Amino acid sequence: MSDLCILLLGDTDRLEFRGARASLDALGRVIAAESIESAAALLSGGQLAPDVIVAAQAFPGQFSAEAIDRLRWLAPLARVVGLLGSWCEGEMRSGRPWPAAVRVYWHQWPARCARELSRLRDGLSSTWALPVTASEEERYLGIAEEPAPPQSGLIAVHTPSFEMQDWLSSACRRRGWSTVWLRPHRRTAVSGVIAAVFDAAECRGEELAALERMATSLKPAPIIALLEFPRIEDHQRALSAGASAVLSKPLLIDDLIWQMDRLVRPRVQAG
Repeated sequence: MSDLCILLLGDTDRLEFRGARASLDALGRVIAAESIESAAALLSGGQLAPDVIVAAQAFPGQFSAEAIDRLRWLAPLARVVGLLGSWCEGEMRSGRPWPAAVRVYWHQWPARCARELSRLRDGLSSTWALPVTASEEERYLGIAEEPAPPQSGLIAVHTPSFEMQDWLSSACRRRGWSTVWLRPHRRTAVSGVIAAVFDAAECRGEELAALERMATSLKPAPIIALLEFPRIEDHQRALSAGASAVLSKPLLIDDLIWQMDRLVRPRVQAG
């Protein structure tokens, strides 16, 4: 196992990107560059050969496709990963997204970065190592769950939707957890919950109040909030209301399981 060499492009002092540098530092040697010019200067000398180029883009067009291609030409073996801010969420419809690049939004970053980059570092299979021509089907096959030690315990699922409850419960049961469905506006007395999933839209008004009540009643069980395309203020509001982590919808079930493992294991081990 050897540390990755990571070229980090962009302003990571922005609130959306602030945690990215720390997560990358834990996985390898990070060289930061705020502009395409400074990144190209680092690569032109031939002394820097990054495994991964992470471009933190706050808004569409901040780094053009031509500029990213310039870095690709200077570091042809590096995988290009876009760390994208909230304003980039419509770029696939109305902008010019970079070709042959992995796209990860800031709210998806913690789980995706930890899972994919750690696997690259350890020489294991990673979807970020797939050819740039890989189809979406091939990518989904690449993130199929690998055998993992079965877990145990009760997970509470708070959602108004039977379909969402059924999908989340099925995923939890595959890991060995049992589940209980908590429907809004219905009182359900539960005990022994080790974690919970809270399905919401923007987590405002009654949803916010329901999250606060759930955090109080299930304390100290961690809660993972699922929000629709959260902005940074939505993220912070959910955390202030008692959520331990926030994921965006639509989501990859692997991201949810990663967060669940991260939050539940320390409590189980401590118990």
